[in-house]
Amino acid sequence: MKQFLSHLSLLMLLNLLIKPVYLLVVDTRIQDVLGPEEFGRYFPLLSLSILLNIVLDAGLSNHMTRLISSRHAGWQAAYSAGWKAKGVLIPLYFIVLMATGWALGYRGESLEWLAWVGLNQVLLSGVLFIRAGLQGLGAHRTDAWVSILDRSLLLVGLGILLAIQPGFQIVWLLGGTSIALLIAGCLALWRLRINRLVAENTASEPTNIWTQLAKGWPYALLFLLMMTYHRVDAIMLERSATNGAKEAGWYAMSYRLFEAANMIGYLFATLLLPYFSRMLANKTDVRPLAIGASQLLLVGGGAVAWTACFWPDSFLRLFYDHEIAEAAPILPWLMVSFAIFAQGYVFSTLLTARGNLRLLNSVAAIGAFGNIALNFLWIPEYGALGCAMASALTQALVVILQCIASVLKHPGSAWWKLVKSLALHSLLCGAICGIGLRWDSDVWWMVPVILLACLLAGFIPGIMDDSTLRSLLSTKMNTFASSKLKSDS
Repeated sequence: MKQFLSHLSLLMLLNLLIKPVYLLVVDTRIQDVLGPEEFGRYFPLLSLSILLNIVLDAGLSNHMTRLISSRHAGWQAAYSAGWKAKGVLIPLYFIVLMATGWALGYRGESLEWLAWVGLNQVLLSGVLFIRAGLQGLGAHRTDAWVSILDRSLLLVGLGILLAIQPGFQIVWLLGGTSIALLIAGCLALWRLRINRLVAENTASEPTNIWTQLAKGWPYALLFLLMMTYHRVDAIMLERSATNGAKEAGWYAMSYRLFEAANMIGYLFATLLLPYFSRMLANKTDVRPLAIGASQLLLVGGGAVAWTACFWPDSFLRLFYDHEIAEAAPILPWLMVSFAIFAQGYVFSTLLTARGNLRLLNSVAAIGAFGNIALNFLWIPEYGALGCAMASALTQALVVILQCIASVLKHPGSAWWKLVKSLALHSLLCGAICGIGLRWDSDVWWMVPVILLACLLAGFIPGIMDDSTLRSLLSTKMNTFASSKLKSDS
């Protein structure tokens, strides 16, 4: 059990160290050197390639993760069929991606960049699917290292380029990403073969690739709808705003910080899904785990959001040197969006573990259409700020609906702990920020100090009960972990 928990701790530690550092140090520096207009041409193309990932993945990765988490007897046969399905989906993805890019008006160099980011999405999809196999074999240590290998290589490689070169080119970022993903994929595949992953056909899990695609389509639809209200804003902004590329660049400055913070929530969802799945299968009460995880994310998200709302200029100045005044109004809305969306990771993961895909898809559809409508109304008048406002309001609507659904399916008074935690932490953060305003807000250390103070406020009794989470990880998950330990040595 200790070995399994140490692997979870390693996965969390490595991801919290490497991925946010890459985004906050290297990626933001690239944006600053290129300028908002140049990076604003690249950012919507990246968003489009991610948005159309539904064609490339078709929900196979999520389907496989849930299958493996529930220890289904035929997961190896399904995994083999999944690779065959990938062979069909990859060329289809490129056709759809390039046709969509052409229809949106991209030409010349922009189409070349689009093809390249599409290639990188293919490589990333392969790495993620290999990692699903590693998880199925219980190779958690290998999975932890593979999860951060590509970003580690980019952190070093692109970091050196930024240090020794006076300028920077987008093709360096594209090429570096391709090389890093190839190396990560090859090493992960080598490890997978060492574990002698041999698919075994079983009557309970057909190996027909179309069967796997049919099983994965609800997850694919959910991904498309969620990515719509996450990624379509950058595309709509760059295509429809008066100064589209520069507006998209300003939006990307704050969005990269949103992504860095969002990795914490995503990591929680990755860890929570197998736990929720196993607990539901064993008819164990999931509310303590859901509440404990939600409180942790509430404190982290709230601290970031309060600090960004009071000191947006100083916050951005920690990572950028140029265009601060133009991007500053966008940051508070996106950090509030992060704080809200972090809660969604808990409730959407719980509903996913329950298999309530139709409900999740319905809620995500409301969010997607609402986001598109708000962007259509606000981009002409507010530009990038309108996108950020639409994001926050959309996230609030979606997470509220997910929260209501989770409470209705797992009723009980214990959920009021979250309301209490939100109220207490918000009051304390408001007081801390109010005190902070008495000092010179332009000093560089103000943001880290206020952020730390808001985080520490979460440890005041009544706000965050991390003992519940520790207890569940150390005692209740033994049945889930024991089967994994034998195969990871």
